[in-house]
Amino acid sequence: MAEKQYDFTHVPKRQGNSIKWGGLKEKELPMWIAEMDFKIAPEIMVSMEEKLKVAAFGYESVPAEYYKAVADWEGSQW
Repeated sequence: MAEKQYDFTHVPKRQGNSIKWGGLKEKELPMWIAEMDFKIAPEIMVSMEEKLKVAAFGYESVPAEYYKAVADWEGSQW
């Protein structure tokens, strides 16, 4: 399987209700909080858009693949 390529060079506009970037003075850098400053992966955006089209948010079960992915990642990291 080919590895996916993601764009980590484009930084989205820092606005909205971001705790990290709100209320800073000129030339200040918010180095006290770990918040992502990159766009989310396209796969996540597509999944969120599909869920929004349903317009119903309830409790859902977690697919078995989730647990396997977490276990595989933990196994490779630890």
